[in-house]
Amino acid sequence: MKKTILIVTERRADYSKFRPILKEIEKSHKLDYFLIVTGSHLLPEHGNSIKEIQSDGFTVAKKFQMYSKQKKDSAVEMSKSFGRCVIELSNIIEKLNPTIILSGFDIGSNLAVSVVGAHLNKIVAHVEGGEVTGTIDESIRHATTKFSHIHFTSNKTASKRLIKMGEKAKYVFTVGNPSLDYIKKIPKISQNILNKEFGINVRKPFVIVIQHTVTTEAEHGDKYMLQTIKAINEQKIQAIVILGNSDFGSQKIVNEIKKSNLKYFSTISFSKYINLLKHASAIIGNSSSGIMEAPFLGIPTINIGSRQSGRLASKSVIHVEHDKKAITKAITKVLNDKKFLSMIKRQKNEYGEGNASKKIIDILENIDLDTISIQKKIEY
Repeated sequence: MKKTILIVTERRADYSKFRPILKEIEKSHKLDYFLIVTGSHLLPEHGNSIKEIQSDGFTVAKKFQMYSKQKKDSAVEMSKSFGRCVIELSNIIEKLNPTIILSGFDIGSNLAVSVVGAHLNKIVAHVEGGEVTGTIDESIRHATTKFSHIHFTSNKTASKRLIKMGEKAKYVFTVGNPSLDYIKKIPKISQNILNKEFGINVRKPFVIVIQHTVTTEAEHGDKYMLQTIKAINEQKIQAIVILGNSDFGSQKIVNEIKKSNLKYFSTISFSKYINLLKHASAIIGNSSSGIMEAPFLGIPTINIGSRQSGRLASKSVIHVEHDKKAITKAITKVLNDKKFLSMIKRQKNEYGEGNASKKIIDILENIDLDTISIQKKIEY
């Protein structure tokens, strides 16, 4: 009898990492999946990205709205959306009765599914625990860890941190970042097609900008974004802005982007995004993609502010504050510093080699769930 794996995806950031895992589950003779879709995947202003999930051929078992009909950009709405996830997922998990819940990362719906799973006596596995970052993501990630029984980390540092947090060492597996698996298999899109669709010339220098809200600094989001916009305009470099997530404070950032003269897109498929990133001079902002995926491709990152603070980073990542001069200086470096650019091509990637999904599936196929105690206890 197959083990059934329940996965919840809320936004493009988690889907890009769950996608290769789902593909491996489809190949497995021992596993099957239930895919639940919610969050910004169902919002028109974020491109209704559930369409990408469906076009990838995955069966959506259930979908539900975690946001109110008139979504407000507020901390209260963000908190309420978590509560809706707990209620909806309680009903879904009770009905579907999966063998394992696979949660991920530092996202509200995935914390919710872990909490529900633990309360319903399900084995919970967590992808990408043990990392350090800024904003509320830090707390969400570690909270998810404490509701999880099996851990798939991106690097050895994260694994050691989980063991220090009291997790059982025998159930902590260092596998790497699953999104890198997908990157290795993405078909090449011609430069001419990219130029036409995105209105730029990828043969000339350009940057990709992804700047998310920092919920603990939400009141400053517009000012932060304006510093980035001013730096890009001062350098007169081509730019493509991809709108960030829908967390509290995001609307202030969106408003500044829309007032600027920069090209922006509410969402871009991961395949097109990676093809663009391969040609980019740098990724600018505070997305984890700049920490994990860009270094894997040998692309520089200008990481701004506190959102990724403390995360294991390659030498290709330049850390700066929300300051126009500092951002401008970093852009100059990624465009002109030949020694820096040469070093990037030789650097070691910190998040695996693009085989994490296969490792995760091998473990889930073969692990004896009867040996795992549902009742967790701290190990020290």
